[in-house]
Amino acid sequence: MTAADGPPAPPALPEDLERAHGYGVDAALAGLQDPALGRLRLTGPGVLQLAEAAVTSATPFLRAPLLGRISAAMLLHPPTGDGEERCPTCRTEAPCPTARTLRS
Repeated sequence: MTAADGPPAPPALPEDLERAHGYGVDAALAGLQDPALGRLRLTGPGVLQLAEAAVTSATPFLRAPLLGRISAAMLLHPPTGDGEERCPTCRTEAPCPTARTLRS
């Protein structure tokens, strides 16, 4: 990469969300099997399914604030810009760098 290439593009949002989901399942799995739970500790083949179900049911509640912020940022940095094809916030040619990042 040269300086003219600029920084690498961030991963696409679906990839980030899928990765975060996987981390959540791993954390839930570890929590359900934590020896500190004593007799409440869960073991066996169904624990992975329970962890997946717990994270899947929580995911909409976890994603909503993130998606709300992305939506608010897109209103400030519309990909098509204003009537002059400029970002109304950055005052640069549309799509501005922020709009490009939000769309990826």
